[in-house]
Amino acid sequence: MPDDIFGDALPQGDRPSRKRQLTDRDQRTRDDRIDDCLNYPLIYELAELLPPPSAVGCPRGYPPVTYLLIAAMMTVTGSKRSALGTLSPKQWRSVRSAVRRHAGRRAAILLPAEAPSRHQYLYAENKLLAPSFDLLQERFEDYAVQQALAQGLFPTNSPRNWARPERRQLLAGDATVPKAPSKAERAETDDTTTGEIRTHRVDPAARLYYENGEDKKTVVRGTKWFFASARDDGYWQRVILTVQHVAGGEYEDEAAIAVRSFARLHAQLPGAMGVVYDGAFRGVHRDVLARRGLLVVNKQHGSVIPRAYELLRPGRCRHDLWCDQGRVAERILLDDGTSHLLPVPVIRLEHREGVNKSRWYHLLRIDCRYGPHTHRVPVGITTTSADRALCDSTTGKRIPNDTERDFHRAEYLQQIPEATRAHQLVYPYRSDAESLHNQLDQSMWNKRMISYGLDRQKVFMLGFVLAQNATSHRMHLERRPQDTPETAVLSGRVTL
Repeated sequence: MPDDIFGDALPQGDRPSRKRQLTDRDQRTRDDRIDDCLNYPLIYELAELLPPPSAVGCPRGYPPVTYLLIAAMMTVTGSKRSALGTLSPKQWRSVRSAVRRHAGRRAAILLPAEAPSRHQYLYAENKLLAPSFDLLQERFEDYAVQQALAQGLFPTNSPRNWARPERRQLLAGDATVPKAPSKAERAETDDTTTGEIRTHRVDPAARLYYENGEDKKTVVRGTKWFFASARDDGYWQRVILTVQHVAGGEYEDEAAIAVRSFARLHAQLPGAMGVVYDGAFRGVHRDVLARRGLLVVNKQHGSVIPRAYELLRPGRCRHDLWCDQGRVAERILLDDGTSHLLPVPVIRLEHREGVNKSRWYHLLRIDCRYGPHTHRVPVGITTTSADRALCDSTTGKRIPNDTERDFHRAEYLQQIPEATRAHQLVYPYRSDAESLHNQLDQSMWNKRMISYGLDRQKVFMLGFVLAQNATSHRMHLERRPQDTPETAVLSGRVTL
């Protein structure tokens, strides 16, 4: 298609491979990742938010930072038992040195000569970490935003190309369901052979969810978690910005949490240009984010079919415009009595930011035997009676809004249409969310959740995102050894 800003989509076989080989600098051993956790400033800041020990009862054997470090380390080793098993006398001395370096000599003196036992950690997880999860998560999200900015993500002074945004200018999100810690769904079952009643440990937080979209829908039993992250080209330099529990099992529940999270992150990250998501986003979700000035790059739902849009009569000519594959197409009548939808070239994607909402337009170039025409079409937002009324420039009559026309514009017309080269270049950034899910599976013993109950699983997820961002923080410092203001913030010399 000539002169189209998005370009023609390439067949699957003609698309160049965008995979890159990981270098030695991208490799990270388990010991390296444990050391990353020990030197992550945020863990020591979170420890200061935990409640002080009570004046009555048994005194705490270890300072709170110990349990936060173990919560992060267990996602590196795969289980609580293995995390505590790695704390040999030599490794425990490293813990004491890290605590002394980041939390001061007083906190290091409070550490006993030996590492805590698994029972001591489980008690602290239930009584100390889980009740304080909301406070810890709030501080984590604020710090993650500052870490992303310090690592060069979402720059405000970088050029913006709405048709082809950079990876570092986009938010990637998705939800995943880790398998429940046990396969048992009932606490008691009857043995059909012996009649014996067997007891099982059941995860009270687990439920059934559907994954892999509408075409390859599979049932998974566990708890569902939504992640929002961002990164540049470096694999380990991904910064996880939030993690949220998804209570429901339908797409609307996941998408609603994602929309709220992206809207909040956009308010904190002015340089964010858009989000990349899967087919769980429908038009109603794209509408909310587009009004806030964000691009939404995802695939259309399989139920969306071509629909007539308008009949354009600029003069002696006549153009029958339809909505097809996320863009405007012209219906061409063929000699055999059939018709064909020919995509109309888009010469500009316009973003107009208003006081209360943004608006998006495709500026079309319609070829005609009487000369080409330009036509502006709103996209991405379904207008309602509360929006500003538009008038026809030729007749002066008010144009009915989309709700009056029963036309869900955000469902039919995308900001970046799916069947374009631009979409093929930008949408693969969503695979970063899949790699994050794979990393989560590798962080659990036997690829199953290692904690029972929602409260303890929240602590595990907090430890996972802390460990991931700790490695991202360390890799950024290793790539930029000079003491710039950004590295000073990340290393803890400047308070965030």
